Amino acid sequence: MSELSEAQFVECQVSLVQRMGRDVYWVELEPVEGKLPSYEAGQYLMLELEDGSLRPFSIASSPLQDELELHIRRLPGHDEADKIVSQLEHQKKVRVQMPQGECLLTDSQRPAVFIAGGTGFAPFHSMIKTALRSKNPRELILYWGAQTSPDLYFHREPLEWSQKYSNFTYVPVLSGLDEEWQGRKGFVHHAFMLDHDDITDMDIYVGGSEPMVMSVYQDLLNRGVAKESIHSDILDIKRQMGLLD
Repeated sequence: MSELSEAQFVECQVSLVQRMGRDVYWVELEPVEGKLPSYEAGQYLMLELEDGSLRPFSIASSPLQDELELHIRRLPGHDEADKIVSQLEHQKKVRVQMPQGECLLTDSQRPAVFIAGGTGFAPFHSMIKTALRSKNPRELILYWGAQTSPDLYFHREPLEWSQKYSNFTYVPVLSGLDEEWQGRKGFVHHAFMLDHDDITDMDIYVGGSEPMVMSVYQDLLNRGVAKESIHSDILDIKRQMGLLD
């Protein structure tokens, strides 16, 4: 693992804002001058809003790409999300501060399991895509949970990965009512724990809302997983704030 780069501001051109699934927007940003700052798969950036404030978004693209990709969820009644998407749709340029975060794929050869809820898939998209393109032989397992099938807004790509790469497994799980869905149902991490009797020899990455991450974290600890084997930006931030051992 290389030494992490220091965060810096970079001006980007907004090259694409496209709706995916029901309420997620796929955003592409290209540096106005030169190359992007060096970053690692799994890191996030801070997007500068019109009032000068900064909001964190996981980088969904791979460091092997020349552009940045974000997955932004726009929910009814969430005014800030509306303003952010509107800003990106109407402004040609935006500033981001990057890179941030230390939730990276470890150098371990143990299976790497990714448990994602909704747009918590974004950093794992970067991590898995980079590992597969780099021909990393490590076993990679993605459990992606959502309420309904349209919420699996990038469903086709991990399906294609699972067909192309023998070391990658994809298990989508729906928790809401979706009568046409023939796949797994329930809470996404419950599906993972049902599928594996011993989960203590894995590196487990968790992405999603804070309540979801903390619930999964506690359930994994209860199953005997060492806290050092559970990785998440939310857990890292809580540890830095002294809110978690």
